[in-house]
Amino acid sequence: MYAKEMVKQSLPLIVFCGLGAIVAGSTLGVMIDLFESIPGLIVVIPGIIAIRGNISTALGSRLGSAYHLGIIDADNLWNEELKQNIVGSLVLSFLVATIIGILAYVTSILPPINVYPDPVKLISIVLIAGFISAVILTLLTIGIIYLVFKRGYDPDNITGPALATFGDVITIFCIFGSAVLVEVMV
Repeated sequence: MYAKEMVKQSLPLIVFCGLGAIVAGSTLGVMIDLFESIPGLIVVIPGIIAIRGNISTALGSRLGSAYHLGIIDADNLWNEELKQNIVGSLVLSFLVATIIGILAYVTSILPPINVYPDPVKLISIVLIAGFISAVILTLLTIGIIYLVFKRGYDPDNITGPALATFGDVITIFCIFGSAVLVEVMV
């Protein structure tokens, strides 16, 4: 009976996640001009997407574990445990975005790439995209956890796939938006 319930909870979400991956990939196709005008931007994409999805998925897993342990529930969601997890997620997002920006710059100037991007521009794009996507995904994580609790679903069946896909899509849009913003402002 557990397998049937797991499929019922997860299958529609997995199909939706596949569509989300297509949207993220299509957005990359729209960004070709930005990749050409901002050297090194393509180097950022895999790292920032992976980290953003991992951080939000880890937050979702931690909140799911807190739910199973009885530390939080739908009526007692906004407590000290949740606040500490949110702060940890946002700080980690900022630190990792900074590191990814620096590493993207360094790897872009090494042979055989040798594209010499503007370090301020590249790191600014990563920090803006990382911060905006972190805030959006943290709020989305809390919303998903709340809805999953209210519906009585197992958060482990829903949060992982949902947050990984939302992380990809939202982060791609944030990178696109921050790249356009930085390109216009500089």
